[in-house]
Amino acid sequence: MGIDRHVEDDTGPRAADSLGSVPPDLPDIPNDPARLPAAGDRAADQTPAERFAEYKAKVEAEYRQEAVDRGCDRVREIEQTVVTPAMLRIEAQDPDRRLAGLENRLKGRERLAEKVTASLEEQPDLALGDAFAMVKDAIRYTFQYSEEKYSAAVHADCARLDAAGFERFDRRNSWEHEEYKGINSRWREPESGLIFEVQFHTHASFEAKQLTHPAYEKLRSPGTPKAEQEAAARFQREVSAKVPVPPGATEIPDYRDSLRGAHANKDHILRDRQ
Repeated sequence: MGIDRHVEDDTGPRAADSLGSVPPDLPDIPNDPARLPAAGDRAADQTPAERFAEYKAKVEAEYRQEAVDRGCDRVREIEQTVVTPAMLRIEAQDPDRRLAGLENRLKGRERLAEKVTASLEEQPDLALGDAFAMVKDAIRYTFQYSEEKYSAAVHADCARLDAAGFERFDRRNSWEHEEYKGINSRWREPESGLIFEVQFHTHASFEAKQLTHPAYEKLRSPGTPKAEQEAAARFQREVSAKVPVPPGATEIPDYRDSLRGAHANKDHILRDRQ
């Protein structure tokens, strides 16, 4: 139930400026309550301090929404001009496998904005760039292989991603997991710092992932009753048990965020400059 699958059915040159470098055209927040906009009927019962707090919250919400919108535009630009062209070049190097579900490579704008906004609301001191960095599958790809060539091809494509200049972030091998079969990896685009996901599947494991996605969503939802959760987990196990494990697949090692320390202070496109 804890497998990080990241599957959702939503769909220029590299920039050097950060998201916070050009602030949106929004009004300044007045420091003097007497300078607040004229009070309406509702404000008649409010103190000047209360009206000021309400106005300040409104302006900050507008600023945040504008910044999130700009961030979504940047993610799309990086996907279109940097990451997807590189992934298509990598795909062309081996005709025996393909990028599956490429039309779903970019998380839907509304869903991305929702995730980033939720992170900002939960952690008011969180920088905008860090909120975007928490969405590790804003851009995602899936390589699909034949079973007999799977293991060698995964190693080869990871080497190609390295050669393309992308930095390894983490990799999780779930071929021995009861409810999900496959390998999920995440990579960092070095100039922007944006992290994207690459999954490695066989035809059977990809089909199983698609088939069990509604069950996976039920397991992720905190509002799903326990009985439905148990049924969803059981369904995932039944489907996954029928997926053949490619030779050598379980021996492909995991790795975990080995570059965090090296990039903790790096100023990049998805982190606000101070």
